Amino acid sequence: MTANLGTALQITLVGMGLVFGAILLLWILMACLVRLTVVRRAPAAANRTSPEPAEGSEQLPARAAAAAVAAALAAQEPPRPNFPLPPTALVSAWQAVRRSAQLNRRGPVR
Repeated sequence: MTANLGTALQITLVGMGLVFGAILLLWILMACLVRLTVVRRAPAAANRTSPEPAEGSEQLPARAAAAAVAAALAAQEPPRPNFPLPPTALVSAWQAVRRSAQLNRRGPVR
């Protein structure tokens, strides 16, 4: 009996070793692929001599003014009425689930 148990443990350890070895091998392979296939770019900041204005910078003050007007108009609107919450259900969620399960066990209603 102990011989069978020893053999079973050896087979288990060999199998687990193979699985973890394969996982480790795949991990190393993926790390190598990532390092080899990465696209390296030259630093773009060294090529520029003077900063250029961003596109659309002429419209920035107009957009800021439009946002300020929209915020002011939203602040002037009267608040919406605060409706009270509806009363709680007569049947709790737990009861509804249990009752529907019981109806499903019985089958369709005639």
